[in-house]
Amino acid sequence: MEAADAFGRRDDARTHFLKNLTAVKKIILAAMLMGLSFAAQAQSSVTLFGLLDVGITYTSNAGGHSSIAEQSGIQAPDLIGVRGTEDLGGGYAAIFVMDGMFSINTGAAESGGGIFGRESYVGISTPMGTVTLGNQFDYMNESLSVARYGYQLPYVSLYQLPGGPFSKLGTPLGTFDYSRLAGGEASPNSIKFTSKTYDGLDFGVMYGFSNIAGEGGTNNMTSFGMNYASGPLRLEAAFTFAHDQTLGNGTGGIRNWGAGGRYDFGRFAIDALYTNTDNTFNGAQVSAIEIGGLYSFAPDFFAYAQYIYAKGNDVLTDNRANQIGLTLDYLLSRRTDIYVNGIYQHASGGDDAFAAISGSSTASTTGSQTIVRVGIRHLF
Repeated sequence: MEAADAFGRRDDARTHFLKNLTAVKKIILAAMLMGLSFAAQAQSSVTLFGLLDVGITYTSNAGGHSSIAEQSGIQAPDLIGVRGTEDLGGGYAAIFVMDGMFSINTGAAESGGGIFGRESYVGISTPMGTVTLGNQFDYMNESLSVARYGYQLPYVSLYQLPGGPFSKLGTPLGTFDYSRLAGGEASPNSIKFTSKTYDGLDFGVMYGFSNIAGEGGTNNMTSFGMNYASGPLRLEAAFTFAHDQTLGNGTGGIRNWGAGGRYDFGRFAIDALYTNTDNTFNGAQVSAIEIGGLYSFAPDFFAYAQYIYAKGNDVLTDNRANQIGLTLDYLLSRRTDIYVNGIYQHASGGDDAFAAISGSSTASTTGSQTIVRVGIRHLF
């Protein structure tokens, strides 16, 4: 009996020990997982970001009538997205961006119709530069718009980009964003390399795959960009050629190139740009020259003024547009501002020389169009 009791007590002690050991293992495992979680948290980050822009717009002539409308996404696109990075060590990091445009007035998705239809990519940042793959903007937007404008960009309205009487140009987005400066449409199925900055110089190359079996030479895209910065001076150049399936079954395309820069004088900065857009299928071509300037009246009050001259070739019956614009912007806080846009365009030339300001809902039925807008924008 005593032996049996001893064996029973030993079994109970063994069971108790195993239970305690299991509990200790669980505690150690939990601590290890918590440590891994803290380490991952310290080495990576994910950021939710977005822009909201809405305002009241008056248009003097939109399809033959004046109009007053509430519009969104003019001073900045209405968008929401996430971006993230993970430190891989040795100067390497994994990066990603996913964002989409929507209408703040209706809540409907825009820019491709998907939740992340504006831009979405993943890649690796290295000591030499970044390599990314996905749906991305080309260097006409990245170099000649984002990099050239720099801190000026928040004060440049969509209305202050090249537009005009060029309905026969034949670009996929019509007369809107024919220069590709606005980032109206990203390039899908693309791979992109952007270098680090070397003595003020950086460059990039990008290729968009057609993803059509047996037709790799159609519906693809190639883009290059180069930027140089030295003190107050910035210089940029870019080239993009995008085949389009609607132009000669992909044998034709839209070729864009341009060069420009910016110079900062302190409270005043001046920028200039030349762009050329060429439809290689029908021979239509538009050249545009623009000059603008940002003046800071105070740390929270800015004015951006601009002049654009755009001219089509004989295929476009020598149509041309002269445009002047002014944006006044007042910061209520670091994240919220109110603004006023005033834009006037005069078009002339041969056939269909109707004014069409970039971003306007409808072209004018005459050679003139005026837009005045009051809006509010919030960044988060």
